[in-house]
Amino acid sequence: MRPKLMKKYTEGYDERSGRYDKEKLKKIENRGPIWVHAVSVGEVQAAVPLMRAAKAGGWKGPIIISTTTETGKAMAFRIGEGAFDLHIYYPWDKKEFVQSALNTLCPQAFITMETELWPNMLWELKDRGIPSFLANGRLSDRTDKEMSGIAGKMAGREMFGLFSALCLKTEEDKKRLLQLGINEEKLIITGDGKIDALLARKERESENVKKLAEQLELTRGPIFVAGSTHPGEDGFIIEAFLLLRKQLSNARLIIAPRHPERAASVRAMLPGGMKTGFFSAPEPGWECLTVDKIGCLFGLYALATAAFVGGSLVKKGGQNILEPAVWGVPVQHGPHIEDFAAASGELIGMGVAQVTETPEKLSDVWLSIFQEGKCHEKYKQSTSEYFSKKAGASRKVWACIEAYLEG
Repeated sequence: MRPKLMKKYTEGYDERSGRYDKEKLKKIENRGPIWVHAVSVGEVQAAVPLMRAAKAGGWKGPIIISTTTETGKAMAFRIGEGAFDLHIYYPWDKKEFVQSALNTLCPQAFITMETELWPNMLWELKDRGIPSFLANGRLSDRTDKEMSGIAGKMAGREMFGLFSALCLKTEEDKKRLLQLGINEEKLIITGDGKIDALLARKERESENVKKLAEQLELTRGPIFVAGSTHPGEDGFIIEAFLLLRKQLSNARLIIAPRHPERAASVRAMLPGGMKTGFFSAPEPGWECLTVDKIGCLFGLYALATAAFVGGSLVKKGGQNILEPAVWGVPVQHGPHIEDFAAASGELIGMGVAQVTETPEKLSDVWLSIFQEGKCHEKYKQSTSEYFSKKAGASRKVWACIEAYLEG
């Protein structure tokens, strides 16, 4: 087993086994830290506002953030400066590794983000009397179905019952957990911490967006963005764009594959007569760019006339439709948006989002949005009000955790 793991995880093998460098541990000085686990990039983005809320709320002890992926670690250091004291890789959920980690780190509380549930860790925390919390918690449609039978309900009740409290995104999440038999006193609706993360990120990105606008010659023509696309979606996007160009000849397209290593293959799908290139080196007069690097899509959404969000034409649950929406940009997506179903319904109700299941429909929607006017103040106003009402989830989660620590 270990040779396979060493091959898969080239970084942090000792930490994943519950062993830590003594020099590194000096950063927490055996002061009883809070341990926040965020598996990868998306969870880190929700964890950072929570850690900042803890410090703003008066927490004086150290904060540890753990990730499973290297990209999660990179994101933590990119957006979390000052929010945490120590980063570690999360231990594999084997009893000896978990015990070693807890023996060394001695956390006062453990917080895991969204849907990360590891039984050995949760049992060990329970046995040691260390409070554990699920933050930004949700139960997807798939998880709910998996726990619908007798055996599934028993397993779900046992797992979720190990938490001291579950801070949930929506009423629907609470309803599903109640049906599993979880004590209602443990279930607290706090909202979506990713809203706080998006608003903070938007503020940080404002200067970068200005530079992007100059780099991409924003005044030369409208830009339509297709973000986080998966295999099976790129051809759909390109077909919609070619239909749009028949009526809007100066329209331009930026495709950002979910995995940037696909950039070359996506570019190869574009017509030979079109001036194409990679985002990392755009040439003057470009008509379609393929994004070949990570970390830039969020800023690109800000420049879009409209944005299609991928992972939604194929059965991937949909990528984050709130990223373009926070800029006031109208959003399109396919029918498979299970991971953002609530947000989709709300944005559709506001007229900010639309489901587009054919290239022809997407082309028509893009043309209609462009013809409405370049400023789109109605979208900006609607989304501004939407995000303002939903902000503050991180403070609510911290208030819940703080009450346990004080008790």
